[in-house]
Amino acid sequence: MASVGKIARRTFLIGAAAIAGGVAVGYYYYRKPFANPLEAGLGEGEATFNPYVKIGADSAITIVAPRAEMGQGVSTTLAAMVAEELDVSLDQVKVEHGPASYAYYNSGVMEDGGPFAFFDESATAEAVRSGLLVVGKLLALQGTGGSSSTRDGFDKMRQAGAAARQMLIAAAAQSLGVAAGELETLNGSILHKASGKSVTYGDVAATAATLPPPAEVKLKDKAGWKLLGKSQKRLDMLDKVTGAPIFGIDVRLPDMLYGTVKMSPRFWAKPVAADFSKAEKMPGVVKIVPIETNYGHGFGIIAENTWAAFKAAEAIEAKWADPDYPLDSAVIDGVLKQALGE
Repeated sequence: MASVGKIARRTFLIGAAAIAGGVAVGYYYYRKPFANPLEAGLGEGEATFNPYVKIGADSAITIVAPRAEMGQGVSTTLAAMVAEELDVSLDQVKVEHGPASYAYYNSGVMEDGGPFAFFDESATAEAVRSGLLVVGKLLALQGTGGSSSTRDGFDKMRQAGAAARQMLIAAAAQSLGVAAGELETLNGSILHKASGKSVTYGDVAATAATLPPPAEVKLKDKAGWKLLGKSQKRLDMLDKVTGAPIFGIDVRLPDMLYGTVKMSPRFWAKPVAADFSKAEKMPGVVKIVPIETNYGHGFGIIAENTWAAFKAAEAIEAKWADPDYPLDSAVIDGVLKQALGE
């Protein structure tokens, strides 16, 4: 069986090599930002600065929260990170869930995936976490889980808001004919106190979006925070208590089918016998298909409604391989090598 030290060494080497530009994808690929998925779906008068911020000519501000809101309040938390650096209040923004895109990769969920407790701050543990952050960018998995959304977004979301604000200030400086250092922002406006002139974010958003992003993003000092570290009203609360959101279970499409699975109760155990006769005769059942993955095996049931799918799954009579599947060192080492791409 692979030792913790061996796993840690592998992960550290992956991270170190990526940082040094030694792996096949190279340092350039690791550092290269993913394309902004918002550019393809902008509304009239809207401008986007990065995958997390859109501003309209009417100063309507949309913040993209790329993690699934499952009651944990993450849409409000992530929006507050952007709004803090953008220098606007939460009642000035609308929050949208991000589309499927590599740009919304979650490296935080990888960071604590190593064989170390979260409180372990040893050099080895930190080295492995750094390596896993790199792996997270290379894998570019967009997902929600492991209490990682806030940890993953804390820098990304704040930098997105701060970068957009700096670009808006640069555009305002051009419009007003003053130095950017003489301008201040407040609640979606850019002010030049010396002359009394001001512009809104919407006034300069289109121009600002054409400017190159700042080479250095300046984040607010913690002492100047207005939103972060303070209780905020949940942005999604009114919609939720009035039943407005459409969840996956609410979706209805023409000729839509439904599905469920009946999987082996044990990892790697394959079915050695299965009887579909009862399930296939049930009203509403369309098809039963085999499922084979690296870790689990079973059957997928496709039906005209959820009830038919669930009842058919119950009706499948299956016998699975011997429960004493040999979990020896060769099997576990093989899984680890596959996970690490070796």
